Amino acid sequence: MDKSFEDNYKKMEELLEDLEENKDNLDESIRIYQQANELYKQLKDQLGEYKAKVEVITGNE
Repeated sequence: MDKSFEDNYKKMEELLEDLEENKDNLDESIRIYQQANELYKQLKDQLGEYKAKVEVITGNE
């Protein structure tokens, strides 16, 4: 099941905090960055879906 935008956003914040804390471990930083990048794509897609819904509701297609 897909997570909500809010859940994904919270996870992104956690990943960014983890990335800041792991400055000395390059392998771990790369792993976190990869996770954050995938999550960014999901968030971007979710925002696109919300935007389309709002445009339909407001008639601004």
